Amino acid sequence: MQGICKTLNFEDAEIKFVGGDSVGTFEGYASVFGVTDSDGDVIRPGAFKSALHGRRPMRDVAMFFNHRKFDVPIGRWTELTEDSKGLYAKGELTPGHAQADMIRAAMKHGTVGGMSVGFTFTNEGFTKSATGREFINVASLREISLCTFPANEQAQITSMKALDSIESIRDCESWLRDVALLSKSDAQAFMARVKSATLRDSGGRDELTALVECIRKSPL
Repeated sequence: MQGICKTLNFEDAEIKFVGGDSVGTFEGYASVFGVTDSDGDVIRPGAFKSALHGRRPMRDVAMFFNHRKFDVPIGRWTELTEDSKGLYAKGELTPGHAQADMIRAAMKHGTVGGMSVGFTFTNEGFTKSATGREFINVASLREISLCTFPANEQAQITSMKALDSIESIRDCESWLRDVALLSKSDAQAFMARVKSATLRDSGGRDELTALVECIRKSPL
């Protein structure tokens, strides 16, 4: 079982507040089908169907800010449904919660700009495409966060991708970004240095195999 987060700009999510400015109730889409993200991945219609079956969003799916799952949740989801467009979400920011009040103000000001779904999937839950992965079945929907940087997909990853899924140098780079929360440029720079070292020390082994072994021994 692997975990990942996928982020959407408020513009694409069609987020809006309902019930007036004094109410922290908002609605929109936490995920939109058929859109290729910055990783080259796509979520297909029906992907959330089994994950939503029998779920009670107020209790089973948390609302955090930037996936800070050890903080007090900033609100609750009152409705989560899948329609032809994507994963529709309606939520309430917690009244009297200091951080929730600040995030509400930031959402209105445009400095908090997206929603990000955190979910798990199995190898059977996606197919390979020319650009990345096409998710066809989400195993479980753990949480949906309001987030600061919706364009930075990998900075919002909360769960480590399995090392067994590494099949390319690009996968290794993604693993470093997911686990160590390195920026793309830092991950690439780290990769270049490690790649150079493994070429010297691999003793004729496949370069990717040597690099994966190096990552497995890493203290990250």
